[in-house]
Amino acid sequence: MTAPTTAIGGRGAPAGAPGERLPSLTGMRVLAGFGVFSTHIIALGLFADPMAMMSYIHYAANSGVFGVGFFFVLTGFVVTWTAATGDTAPKFWRRRFFKLIPNHVVVYLIILALWLPTEVPINKVAAFAGFFLLTAWSPSQDILFGNLNGPMWSANIDVLAYAVFPLLYFLVKKIRPSRLWAWAVAMVALAALVPLIAHNFLPGGPPSLTAPDISWPQHWFGFYFPLTRALEFIVGILMARILLTGRWIGITALPAALLTAGVYLATLDVPIFYGYTVIPLIPIAIFIPALAYSDMLGHRTLVNSRFMVWLGDRMYAFFVTHITVLFMAHAALSGENGVVGMYTQKHFGTGTVVLVVAAFYVLCVLVAQLLYVTVERPAMRRWSRSRKDRAEALARRERLQPLPRL
Repeated sequence: MTAPTTAIGGRGAPAGAPGERLPSLTGMRVLAGFGVFSTHIIALGLFADPMAMMSYIHYAANSGVFGVGFFFVLTGFVVTWTAATGDTAPKFWRRRFFKLIPNHVVVYLIILALWLPTEVPINKVAAFAGFFLLTAWSPSQDILFGNLNGPMWSANIDVLAYAVFPLLYFLVKKIRPSRLWAWAVAMVALAALVPLIAHNFLPGGPPSLTAPDISWPQHWFGFYFPLTRALEFIVGILMARILLTGRWIGITALPAALLTAGVYLATLDVPIFYGYTVIPLIPIAIFIPALAYSDMLGHRTLVNSRFMVWLGDRMYAFFVTHITVLFMAHAALSGENGVVGMYTQKHFGTGTVVLVVAAFYVLCVLVAQLLYVTVERPAMRRWSRSRKDRAEALARRERLQPLPRL
């Protein structure tokens, strides 16, 4: 994979330098991860007041959908932005494998070890598919929801995206810079067709276990199916190329953030979870390059502080572990093992819920930090590059070091 050259595009916007540091994108992962966390808090049923519970669901239900959509677009954007000159497909696949898999395997085995003493039956086919990150490909609810670590269905899309990225990158590089926006709009239009196809051409039953107002085939095709969700990854690739070739339209972080927040608030009552993922895709496709553009200009954003970047680096470990930590911590308040998600739920007053959620979030961060320093970072350092590549990178850094002053 050959990196694009830096140039000034036809629209007059400065072009990005491949691999240029973009801390806002790392920091924004924290808010996207918190969106997913906030949605999963619903499953705990923490509120003793039913009206407070309904109000929380109203404001938080779509936050996870926005968060997951952000990560899909971000993945395409970042792998394109960091594509290096002289890189090869095997090198790319190796890096992504050791970024994605070690955390998943370790956490999956821990969940299995915690699950077995409960004597709750395990769907062996689903557990096997979950271990090998295949559940989202199955049109069976039993398979997808039998995954021992539920949130990892989204990693099925990551696996597909990484597998095809070298080919997609080659093809997108063939697109003339002046046509990149047209291609991006076309991909968004395809994403808009997904719910129309699902609701007009797929069977009307059986109902989805998690979205009973629609059928499971419609829900699976619109929300879980890797091929339809991969459109968001492709949009991320195209937006990165738009910025790298100087074709960005000059929008910076603040107006893009306001646009995204406005779309979120305007669609609180829209069941995006039912497959209308194009709704968050539109503002997110603007927001991500706008954040990157602000970093290129040296602007300070709310998410590019040192602390937010530190926390953002740990968001994959957070994502892999958070639902299990939430269930286990909540169940522990009743003296139970909550790994299977079935336990005696404790309820609290609204003010106490705020404190409980804050405590759970901190606990999730601490567990993520433990996984990051013991598994993710060591695996990346030791195995993501060959010994030869590590030696060459070290030699390059030594050559670039300034000479000592005499």
